[in-house]
Amino acid sequence: MSDTDQHIPDASPVADANYLLANRTEMSMLAHPLFVQSIVLQTHPIRFLVGALRRAIMLREPVCFSAPSGFGKSYGLVMASKELKRMFPDTTIFLHVVNNKHVPSIRSFFKHFLHTVGITDLKGETSDLRVRLMNRLIDAGRASTLKAVVLLIDETQGMGLEDFQFLKDIGNHMDKVNLRLVVAMMGQEPDFSVTLSELRKEGRLDIISRLTLRRLTFPGLTTQDHIRDVLEMIDTEVFPQGSSITWPQYFGPKAWDSGFRIANQLEPLCSALCARLPGNSLSGGVPARQLFLAIRRFMLELADIDASGAPMPSDIWDQCVEYALIEDAAAITAERMDISHGRTTF
Repeated sequence: MSDTDQHIPDASPVADANYLLANRTEMSMLAHPLFVQSIVLQTHPIRFLVGALRRAIMLREPVCFSAPSGFGKSYGLVMASKELKRMFPDTTIFLHVVNNKHVPSIRSFFKHFLHTVGITDLKGETSDLRVRLMNRLIDAGRASTLKAVVLLIDETQGMGLEDFQFLKDIGNHMDKVNLRLVVAMMGQEPDFSVTLSELRKEGRLDIISRLTLRRLTFPGLTTQDHIRDVLEMIDTEVFPQGSSITWPQYFGPKAWDSGFRIANQLEPLCSALCARLPGNSLSGGVPARQLFLAIRRFMLELADIDASGAPMPSDIWDQCVEYALIEDAAAITAERMDISHGRTTF
């Protein structure tokens, strides 16, 4: 059969599953949402974040969240931004990512912020940039039914005193014209606590009371129910979009037809996780980054096993969790927290 005679599925609403599964390659697997990380599942931590941000916006009050590295904070904030724009369609919601290294000048700081709010005209003196940014936020606030602008800030552990002062100044200026700047911050621990401690040492209780008084912990996946929730969502997501092929089915079509569901892997997965987490427990939180790495590794193993017809190893989740370096990540987080607690006072 020539290439032109091969049956290639068109862009119909339901894709040809047999063709897609038979022609799956390493490159096509790399386009899967699990590997490009283009879809953020509505996990317990993300639902918590969206709910807390919704309340903050409706009450027009600032809020900040923090968690250790790897807990999915940045992905959560991106997902929350999308959900909030759906909930508040006429309210401008900006997502600003702080440079981890302080910008070299106040001028660069304003340029970075102007880029966030969609302004490309970066010419003029620093005072011009400041006015341009202020006017953009005021215009956005006036166009909103809430008479507010929402600013979601990621990596806030990298903020300096001048950054906090600028946010306070903007908030004060908007208050004068009967508008509200709602600031929600996401920071990495233990660095975020150190940053706030420095504000206290500088005597800037005005900034703390204005912007960071309400502190919430961005929760990790801390129970079997949270992990089950993730696995059940993976069992129902489809790829390619418009097809009926579930994520596990894409990697293991024979196993799927025989009744395999990744949700049924809950016990061996949690057992492998607990064996490598502090206190042999999920209660301290499973880093989302490492968890999904373990799941991706499992899917690759499933594809090879499904193609070869070999039995699934009894220790497959031990191998996948070990590969994800969950134990190492947890140890580094604990060490950093210990160091921080040794030099930070509240």
